Amino acid sequence: MYLLYFLAGFILLYYGADFLVRGSSSIAASLGVKKIVVGLTIVALGTSMPEFVVSFFAAVKKVDGISVGNIVGSNLANILLVLGLSSVIHPIKVKKRIFLLELPVLLLITLMFVLFCMDGALKGYEGALMLVVFVVYMTFIIANRKVRNSADVDPTPMEKGHIIRNTFLTVLGLLGLVIGGQLTVRGAIGLARAVGISELVIGLTIVALGTSLPELFTSVVAVIKKEDEISIGNIIGSNLFNTAFVLGIVPMIYSLKIDAHVIRLENVFMLCITVLFAVFLFIGRRLSRLEGVFLLLLYVLFILNLCFNFI
Repeated sequence: MYLLYFLAGFILLYYGADFLVRGSSSIAASLGVKKIVVGLTIVALGTSMPEFVVSFFAAVKKVDGISVGNIVGSNLANILLVLGLSSVIHPIKVKKRIFLLELPVLLLITLMFVLFCMDGALKGYEGALMLVVFVVYMTFIIANRKVRNSADVDPTPMEKGHIIRNTFLTVLGLLGLVIGGQLTVRGAIGLARAVGISELVIGLTIVALGTSLPELFTSVVAVIKKEDEISIGNIIGSNLFNTAFVLGIVPMIYSLKIDAHVIRLENVFMLCITVLFAVFLFIGRRLSRLEGVFLLLLYVLFILNLCFNFI
């Protein structure tokens, strides 16, 4: 049964990602909205819903290891695995606004989260502070959603269809990603618990990887279709949603205890990887294949360390 859940979820994730990228990029072309904004908002929110659902219910059930581990692990998987694999398939180019707005906000939110966790708990007011920064940021990018320069508009959009049809396609894709993510995670958790893996490791690896599958499929499909802005926007937006939105709201409902191991290693590692990601983008204004391979190797080492406790 767990294997069937996993396979069904995998299929929904594939088609959900395809529908979401096709629909959202067409809406952007039709309305003159920047594709990076679509990636940072609609696509990022949709692909972050599995993380929110899993972390929320894990917190309600007082399984803090899965609730926090899911977010930290997902953020690491998004950068190391998703963008690593995507850039190996095709180097991802980025525009100047990424360095002026998105990356500084991502670094700020990540730093706030790491500092707030240092005392062993993520409290309600700390979550509220991250949420306020996130809301201010989202308000700004939505207010500046339109393309101001015709040179920024793709002259050959991926698909031009009726706005209603593309909206339906986008919503259908979001539903496929959310349901597919839940089925995949349910199957993975069931199989992991059957062999006695701890909740923290489950949260940092299997659940995190499972809830990052929507980002993985969406970003890979976007790169294949040469929609670099949706791919990079999806990951930056998803990590912002995960940290500031999910871990902003959940602690206001139930204060989260942070495992000492997570404080000492995983949180700091997440901050270092976010900084490394920003440096890679700043150096060449893109994420190259070589950098993608390096990120993938770091993810393999991270998983091996969790499984065998090298550090």
